[in-house]
Amino acid sequence: MRSLTTSRIRPGTLRQGDLVAFVAPSRPVAIESVAIATRVLESWGLRATTRWLVPGGRGYLAGQDDGARASAIEGALCDREVAAVWCARGGYGATRLLPRIDWARVKATGRAVALVGYSDVTALHLGIAQELGWVTFHGPVAALLGADGPTLTTRGLHQALMSATAAGRLPVPGGADGWNPLSCVIRPGRASGPLTGGNLALVASLVGTPWAMQAAGHIVMLEDVSEAPYRIDRMLVQLRQSGALDGCRGIAFGSSPTCERPPDDRPSLDLQAVLDELLGDLGVPVTYGWPTGHTAHQWTLPMGGHVTLNASVDGMSSSWLSVDETGTEAGT
Repeated sequence: MRSLTTSRIRPGTLRQGDLVAFVAPSRPVAIESVAIATRVLESWGLRATTRWLVPGGRGYLAGQDDGARASAIEGALCDREVAAVWCARGGYGATRLLPRIDWARVKATGRAVALVGYSDVTALHLGIAQELGWVTFHGPVAALLGADGPTLTTRGLHQALMSATAAGRLPVPGGADGWNPLSCVIRPGRASGPLTGGNLALVASLVGTPWAMQAAGHIVMLEDVSEAPYRIDRMLVQLRQSGALDGCRGIAFGSSPTCERPPDDRPSLDLQAVLDELLGDLGVPVTYGWPTGHTAHQWTLPMGGHVTLNASVDGMSSSWLSVDETGTEAGT
C-alpha cells in the first residue's frame, strides 16, 4: 500500500462571485434537483454550474458509463474557474471512479478545490486524501438540501467554505430543532488530530485498496444508514481485524438512527452494545450520536482538518467536537 500524502493542502476560502460545480459521482441526478442548492449558493453571492453534472444514467449509476462520471469529476477538479465541487447525491458508484481519475493531471493544477458531500462521496474524500492530500468537506449533498431544512446544516456549510475562522466547538441542535437522537459516550477521554473516515460501508469496502483509510494519528468519524446492528458489527470487525483502526486517537460515530435496531423482531444487540464491544477497548475516546451523515441536521466537517473530540464522563451533554482550524486557506 502506498503511503498517505503527508502535506494537507487547504482549498481557498470561497469569495463572492466564485463558481461552484455540481457533480454526480454515484446515482443519477436530475438538473432540477439542485435548484434549491443553487438558490442557497446565490444567496451567498456565489455562482453555480451544472456543466459537470453528467446527464442520464444507467441503472443505479449516473451517466452512461464509469468513464463519463470519472471525466466529469476530473474536469470539475481541473477547471480553473471552479472553486468548489458539490456532489449532488450519494448512492453507489464513486469507488469505481478512483482508478479512472487522472490524479496526476489534477495535482498538476497546483491548487486545491473544496469538495463537499457524504455517504458514497466518502470514496472521493479518501481518494483525494491519498492521492492529493487536500482537505475536503464531509457535509450535505446538494440534491437533498431542503428549502425548509435545518439552518444548522446551511450555516455549517457556509462557515466551512466561506469563513477564514475556525468553527470551534460545533453546535448540537436540541429538541426544539426537531433533534432527539440517541447519543452516548462509549468511552470517555479527550483527543486531537486530523479528521478522517466517513460512511462506514465505504470505509470498510476500501480496506485493502490503495485508497484505504489511514487512521493512525487521526480522529475517525463514522456513520451509516439502514444497516442492521449485525452488519455494523461485521464492518467494524473487518476494520479491527484488518488493522484499519490501529493508532487512531478517537472515534466519533455520527447519529445513525436506522442502524440502532433491526427492522424486525429478530434477536439482536442494539447499536450501542455493538459499539461498546468493538470500539470500547481501543483505549481512545468514543462517542455516538453527533449530527453528521444521514440526518437532516448535518455538520460540515473538514476531512484532514484538525479537530478535538471531548467525550465527557458526564455524558454527551458535556461532550463536544471542536474544529480547531479552518478547512480553507484565506487569501488564495
